[in-house]
Amino acid sequence: MTQPAVQGSPLSVLIVDADERVRESLAGLVQIGQQCAVVACAGDPAEALELIESYRPDVVLLDPRLPDVDGGRTLARSIRARWPAIRVVVLGLAATLEEAGLTDVVDGCVRKSFRAKELVDAITAAVASPRSPEAISPAGLPSGSVLH
Repeated sequence: MTQPAVQGSPLSVLIVDADERVRESLAGLVQIGQQCAVVACAGDPAEALELIESYRPDVVLLDPRLPDVDGGRTLARSIRARWPAIRVVVLGLAATLEEAGLTDVVDGCVRKSFRAKELVDAITAAVASPRSPEAISPAGLPSGSVLH
């Protein structure tokens, strides 16, 4: 299980969304209640990977419909392969990972019509929930599916 760098400190979150206004809004909502702290925001996969390398957040909050990426799956798989301890939560129209078809790639899901508490709850639940060894291992990824 991923733990914040300092026990009792807020979970560090990196937000990835192509729309700057959405990133700003999410950053404000994520920090309500002080359970989470946004460490950075990215507008595209390349920037996200650079920021993840620099900040090593506890959670990446990801819009799976990023431009130039196969539904965000490639970015999520890259995160899983390079930083297996980092949890990924996606924003979307589906209420569950099963509905979104993302059970093998991400750790949590929240509808875009969420309330602030639901967003924070999804982030903290992703960090608190155990992950199966198969889900952590990057083995079995299709060739060429990991961004570098």
